[in-house]
Amino acid sequence: MNATAIIWTAVVIVAVLIVIGIIVAVSRKAAAKKREHQREEAARIRQETAESEHQLHAREAEAQRRRAEAKQADADAEVQAAEAKRRQAEAERLDADAAERDRVARAERDEHERRLRHADDLDPDAEENGPEGGGIDPRADRGPTADPDSPKH
Repeated sequence: MNATAIIWTAVVIVAVLIVIGIIVAVSRKAAAKKREHQREEAARIRQETAESEHQLHAREAEAQRRRAEAKQADADAEVQAAEAKRRQAEAERLDADAAERDRVARAERDEHERRLRHADDLDPDAEENGPEGGGIDPRADRGPTADPDSPKH
């Protein structure tokens, strides 16, 4: 190779190296600019996050308060349900007691009527003093019966 070709080859190699150097420099500058932009974006996001953190704490506190209210409402509902069950049991007990007292009263009324009939059967004057004989009916002062199906006067 002659000297001119070598010089031209050297010039081309130097030019290529300069172009590569420029490309590397530009790319580094672009990468540095990109990193700086990313840093600025990250700083902006951190600033916004710091500013909204108090709102986040307020929302978390509100959620916690609502959770506590829900638990309290649930506990109140359970207390009311237990009270309703207790009242239902008391009502059933009172109803059973009333039914038993009614049964006893009817049995006593039946026994009372049976004894009055027995007395009427034993009394020789009972038929003469009855309503047919113009006398007073000894059963007239007995009052109403305890039979709930009998008509009221």
